[in-house]
Amino acid sequence: MSKQTTISTEAQLRQAAKETLEADDLLRWRWKAFKLNRERGSYAVLELNLDGRRLLFDVEFKLTPSARDLERFGKRGGTRPGLLIAPSLSEVLVQHCRELDLSCADLNGRRWIRADRVVVDRRASEERRYRPRQTVPDVFQSKSSRVARALLSQPDRAWTQGELGERTGLSAGLVSRLVRHLVNEGLVAQDKRVLRLSRASALLDAWAAQDDWEKRTTVRQYSMLEPDVEVVARKLVRTWGAGEALVFTQWFAANLRRPYTIPPLVSVYVARFPGEQIERELRARRVTDGGALRCVVPRDDGVFRETQRVGDFTLACDAQIYLDLLRAGLRGPEQAAALREWDGFGKVTA
Repeated sequence: MSKQTTISTEAQLRQAAKETLEADDLLRWRWKAFKLNRERGSYAVLELNLDGRRLLFDVEFKLTPSARDLERFGKRGGTRPGLLIAPSLSEVLVQHCRELDLSCADLNGRRWIRADRVVVDRRASEERRYRPRQTVPDVFQSKSSRVARALLSQPDRAWTQGELGERTGLSAGLVSRLVRHLVNEGLVAQDKRVLRLSRASALLDAWAAQDDWEKRTTVRQYSMLEPDVEVVARKLVRTWGAGEALVFTQWFAANLRRPYTIPPLVSVYVARFPGEQIERELRARRVTDGGALRCVVPRDDGVFRETQRVGDFTLACDAQIYLDLLRAGLRGPEQAAALREWDGFGKVTA
């Protein structure tokens, strides 16, 4: 495992940025001014020489930039475009820079440069050499994703941190850290104690980029004689134990919300896999692939906390159905896109 350098001070950030950009093999950077000014703070002017074109940027260094920092820097005066440099930048903040027409770079190779008809969009290297002093929480990891799921399930709702804690079952401390990060990223707006989801699409995109179906679920497939998926689903509801969680997702659930393709099979979240008695009643035979029924045990029970009802069936929330379809094959991505583009997406039904 490669060693990472922690950037704890702005002086360390300035020095690391100087060394990193000067060593850039693809883009030719040159520092025109690089000093600490008592009145202006850190002050630097950076030149990019690209195919003979020379572009000058006013540079601002930020250890842990927030969306508010980006907006402030983007509104500054001056004749030169701005360039924000940080130890590490999330894709959410890079997208925010795009929207503000603000160039940005981090120490791990991420570059978004736009100035004078020049556009550079370069991903960070897989080997991340630098990290900020304060590590940010992973809002899409296991239990933490409950906050994002709750926000996306009711995107127009106003929340307090206490209400999010009750809804998700997470500790007050974890909810506070997750909310602080979402606010810093500009995904959630906070007015005193009131929280509102401000960039639902960006939050869902960020989640989709990190989501890993195989890591967060365990799946068993079953072959059934019945070809009609709705009959399979109804039989499953009748057969399953009363009071036990049964939440439909993927094609069958998406089709009930926004019909697009004929569901090829039934996928359902369960707290535990069916025993032999239920298998006999369903006349289901466990198979390794190609089953008409997929029973899915999630790594975290957050999927059971945000549900909706359509007829006789309990479904996962739209955001969860969308994520579950993205890499499912069998036209799953097409069904996911149709669901998300639908006007009713995210408008939960009781």
